[in-house]
Amino acid sequence: MSGGAKPDGRTTARFVNVCGAALGMAAGFSAVFISTNGVFGPAIRHEFHWGRAQASQSYAASMLGSALISPLIGMWMDRFGVKRVVLISALVFAAALACLSLQDANELRWLALSLLIGVSGVGTSALGYLSILPKSFDRRLGLATGVAMVGLGVGTIGLPVLSAKIIATSGWRVAYQLLAAIALTGALTAHFMLRESGTPRSKLEPEATHVPSGNTLLRQKAGTTIVMFFGVLLASCAVLSLGPHLPALLMDRGLTASDAAKSASLIGLGVLLGRLSCGVAVDHIHAPFVACAYFAFGVAGFVFLGQLNSYGGASLASMFVGLAIGAEGDLLAYMVRVYLGTHRFGLLYGLVFAGYPLGAIIGPVMTGRYFDTYQNYVLPLWIAPALLIVASLLFLSLGRYAKPGLH
Repeated sequence: MSGGAKPDGRTTARFVNVCGAALGMAAGFSAVFISTNGVFGPAIRHEFHWGRAQASQSYAASMLGSALISPLIGMWMDRFGVKRVVLISALVFAAALACLSLQDANELRWLALSLLIGVSGVGTSALGYLSILPKSFDRRLGLATGVAMVGLGVGTIGLPVLSAKIIATSGWRVAYQLLAAIALTGALTAHFMLRESGTPRSKLEPEATHVPSGNTLLRQKAGTTIVMFFGVLLASCAVLSLGPHLPALLMDRGLTASDAAKSASLIGLGVLLGRLSCGVAVDHIHAPFVACAYFAFGVAGFVFLGQLNSYGGASLASMFVGLAIGAEGDLLAYMVRVYLGTHRFGLLYGLVFAGYPLGAIIGPVMTGRYFDTYQNYVLPLWIAPALLIVASLLFLSLGRYAKPGLH
């Protein structure tokens, strides 16, 4: 489309796709369940007389389910179309979330339901909604991804606040019912907004399109896929390692509970800024260089957390870590597109994406176990920067790619 021309139907459809993806993620698994999990913890522990370890198992089970099912969700999206898979995932996710409000103190049922939430919810995360965009965007894919991810950021900031208010006034069971309704409404609205370009894999003729089979494609792209998976895994282990521990760490540094909570909340601001700015950057700068720059902010954030004891220093460090978290989400979809292509995009994206929830389990759990043993966070605060440096080197090793430039 030439400069100065009026937006055509395709431009409008792409804009609506971005808005639909943003809305879907704002009401999806990461925003509705993961970001609110800690808010529900105290009320659930009080009612069921659970310890912190018991209550935190719900988070771990859901992330494990996400990691295990991600490649399969990707395959289904290639075969049946993204919209169909995301809608079915959203329906099951909303139903499972509503069922949480009916649970008692039976740990096995609680964990099984949390696992189901993770398995069904991953389709409503970035894995599902961002898979729409590479078929609609090339030159502005980074910007489109960044804007869509801002929707996720808004959800992760707003829904915990809303959940806390509902829990305080009506209880945690009503809060889960409300979140289930939000998830269902958001998913249905996003479904009607999204327009999926191309044809579902099941309707393609392999002989006519020369699209390699899944096994052939995996063999061709195995090395790149493995490097990207471990880069994502290490970065996720690092940037998410302090998630549930940051307020306690800051209080150990001498901050008041109020200042610690305010400082930790600035991670959310950093995530928002990272998602939008990183999306713009990768459209113009080599993606691994962008990864290194944002991961450098993360390295600085962890170093500051280990050295600074003031409210201002803690706030700056939290924002730096948030920038790295936000950038990783943008980079993942973009780098899969430019390095691995659009053929079997769902499968390849799912394989690489699995590293993210896996790291979200390993990082916080290992950090918590270290603290339980040594009563400090000294070693985790040095390991996290090292992991980010290794992840940066892995991404740099991917080399050059053909710059997208059709739209």
